[in-house]
Amino acid sequence: IEGFYLGSGTMIGVISPAITDTVTIQLASATTPYSILYSDKKTISPSGNGSFSFPTAPQGTSYYIVIKHRNGLETWSSSTFSFNSNEAAYDFTSIVTSAFGNNMVLMGNKYCIYSGDINQDGTIDASDLALIDNDASNFIGGYVVTDLTGDDFVDGTDFAIADNNAANFVSAITP
Repeated sequence: IEGFYLGSGTMIGVISPAITDTVTIQLASATTPYSILYSDKKTISPSGNGSFSFPTAPQGTSYYIVIKHRNGLETWSSSTFSFNSNEAAYDFTSIVTSAFGNNMVLMGNKYCIYSGDINQDGTIDASDLALIDNDASNFIGGYVVTDLTGDDFVDGTDFAIADNNAANFVSAITP
């Protein structure tokens, strides 16, 4: 998660020093209309790892993997992925082509999902900036969606991340 990334393969611990934040992983159909078939929400570690469970998802079926975070841009796997056992791994962080449309940002040596889609409409734009600016002006703190850095305070650093992404017209890229 771009705003949470501290470098050296670690993210800020929001919930506790050992847990950063919750992420939802969804499995989407490999064919149009790419419906979301399965979903699991869990906390991830400071290294960005998490274990997600899809007990009713049939093995051998191909799915797109979708990452969702409270203020991150929805990000899809670059291609479909098939679970052929009870365990599987997919790494979005090591190479930009692991995301559909190469839609991630390089932070140090890791690729991260973009931060700043506050209203979860698939685009980081002025409507997201307005929400951050409003909360920063009101000195809002705590576990809030407008805190892009995970430091429990909404301020100019959060605004700068979203503003940079909005200026670059960052939007979700999906199949």
